[in-house]
Amino acid sequence: MQNQPSNMEDLLKQIDKEGEKVGNVNILFLDVSSTCTGYSVFSLDFLTKKGTLTKAGALWLDPNWTHADKYSYLFHALVNYFWIIEKIDYIVVEQYSINPKKMAGVHVVPEMMGVIKVAANENGVKVDSILPQSWRKLLGIKKENDDWKIPTKKKILEYAPHIPEESTSNITNNLRRTPFDLYDAIAVGIGWLNRIGFTNLDCKSAEFNTHIGHQIGE
Repeated sequence: MQNQPSNMEDLLKQIDKEGEKVGNVNILFLDVSSTCTGYSVFSLDFLTKKGTLTKAGALWLDPNWTHADKYSYLFHALVNYFWIIEKIDYIVVEQYSINPKKMAGVHVVPEMMGVIKVAANENGVKVDSILPQSWRKLLGIKKENDDWKIPTKKKILEYAPHIPEESTSNITNNLRRTPFDLYDAIAVGIGWLNRIGFTNLDCKSAEFNTHIGHQIGE
């Protein structure tokens, strides 16, 4: 990964394309796991220095898929949907670290990070990361009963109270409880943006449960 931008100007320099003046930028934030990946998309206006959460959702991964199937699905989600529909200019992922108490997916997630970098490279998009402890500190999230998920959800609902309790699975088309990965992906976005100086954020008009569909992985 390239040097992390420390402010808005650094970010603009990294995204700026030769011969083009960048005024608005779309950033994709990802919380990657071996079973479900949460995503959020923020649109940044560098003139007003305001960020808007436009989309958020979850990509479930079929438990019957092989590792290669999961990597292929994520790759095609990026190159067939996020580049074309959401016009992503930059990607930020939650930096991965191994929890010795939860070893499931220990091989899958680092390889999925590699898939994200390959897909980003296909379109000349840069990738950055932020540690979970960093975005939690920036958002003032404290652990409750040895758990981070519930306090993160509570905090994000302060920003976006209209997040639905249920979401349609991209695999089965059935309703499921909205996964914590979605809240984490929004938290990753807010924390990272706060770190570089985007503190004027509107999260109250975003679309949730945007159904990307199974076909992107085919």
